[in-house]
Amino acid sequence: MNASPSVSSVHRAGRRAVGAVLPLAVAAVVFAPLRASAAEVAVESTTVSPSRITSGEEAIQTVTLAEPAPAGGVTVDLLDGNEYEDLTYWQSTKHKVTVPAGQRRVSFPIRVQSATSSGTVTRLTAGVGGSVAETSVTVDPIDGRVQDVTDFTVDKRIAVEGSKFTGTVRIKSPAPIGGLAVDLRKTPYESAAVSFPYYVVVPAGATSATFAIDSTAYDRPRFATVMAALSTARQFNGLIGVPKKFSIGVLGPVRHHPGNVQNFGAVGLGDIWHPFGARINLTSDTPGVTAQLSVPADGSIPATQAGAQFSIYVADSVPVGTKVKLTASWVLGPAPVSTEFTVED
Repeated sequence: MNASPSVSSVHRAGRRAVGAVLPLAVAAVVFAPLRASAAEVAVESTTVSPSRITSGEEAIQTVTLAEPAPAGGVTVDLLDGNEYEDLTYWQSTKHKVTVPAGQRRVSFPIRVQSATSSGTVTRLTAGVGGSVAETSVTVDPIDGRVQDVTDFTVDKRIAVEGSKFTGTVRIKSPAPIGGLAVDLRKTPYESAAVSFPYYVVVPAGATSATFAIDSTAYDRPRFATVMAALSTARQFNGLIGVPKKFSIGVLGPVRHHPGNVQNFGAVGLGDIWHPFGARINLTSDTPGVTAQLSVPADGSIPATQAGAQFSIYVADSVPVGTKVKLTASWVLGPAPVSTEFTVED
């Protein structure tokens, strides 16, 4: 609590001695305007420099308040105005920035997702309470003759929940000053197979960068396609996350003639120790439907792997709509596990 006299006590003193002079400390409390609270502070403007960049480059955004921030600073909400949220911008800002106490402005580095067409405009807004300021940054595609994403690799294809994959992206030429951000996305977007940052920065002067991918599959084997993108240059990898227990799952639609997309699934060994490998038998309850594990010649899943992918084959004689039960039996291991799927066409 402030130890200075209250306004009412000052008024009472004034009535007792009309001609008395108020002490300076008391006069300051009575007559000086109160400092604005964080809720009353307004955003005056926001800008980006440079206002035009090439995909992957860094820019600096500045937010300016109408008056200095009060004690504790002011948190400013940051948003992009795209139809679909710019996940790269979200990662670089977490949608917030704080203007320190006593300051009117703050500047911070930002990244926005790369563009596939020239002159792509990303609108950016900064707001506090009911006040909002807007700016934009124009993004051009990168020249594929000079720069490109040439490769995207992972250290393994299957990982147990709670463990990690390591991804590596490589670009054609050394990254410029400030580094070069390569966008990372997964399909389907909501897949619970894996999680990872929305971009990785290749440091200035380097041609590669690594990043961690978390396996998040918790109940059954799950699959996601991960894309590394820089403008129209795109590289893909398919990853499978499996739970910590022995499990089996079908990872996509199953058809008679799948074409370029193979009917497939995965057996997960979880975190169960298998130093001499694991021999798995796959059986179907439906004649005409078979499954084949992708394993070395000895037929076992190696000790270094958390599971294995398998292919599913459906004979033309199996009617569309047939429900199939597929069972994985671990020789000298845990009890069998099963999954079901429907033949789609």
